[in-house]
Amino acid sequence: MATIVKPVEQKNQHLDYFLSQCHRRHYPAKSTIIYAGDKSDSLFYIVKGSVTVIIEDDEGREMIMAYLNAGAFFGEMGLFDNMDSRSAWVRAKTECEVAEISYTKFREI
Repeated sequence: MATIVKPVEQKNQHLDYFLSQCHRRHYPAKSTIIYAGDKSDSLFYIVKGSVTVIIEDDEGREMIMAYLNAGAFFGEMGLFDNMDSRSAWVRAKTECEVAEISYTKFREI
């Protein structure tokens, strides 16, 4: 008799495997996770908490581009656009747990 895997269970299995390949890091609220201009070489997944994505305008003022919560990815632009450096800052809005994986490792899995 064949075992039927429900889509939600299968999704969780894929996420669990993905997270097992990542380095997990904890950040206190208001700490910077990514700096604009940093080398773009890894992808991030928010396990717990929320972050703010920020850019700087031509006059040096910070502009909030997005708020991201648990279950969201960031740092993906360099993965798809072959960008050498980060285009935005990402700061922990709340205390966060973030899973980080290098683009190289991500492509392997």
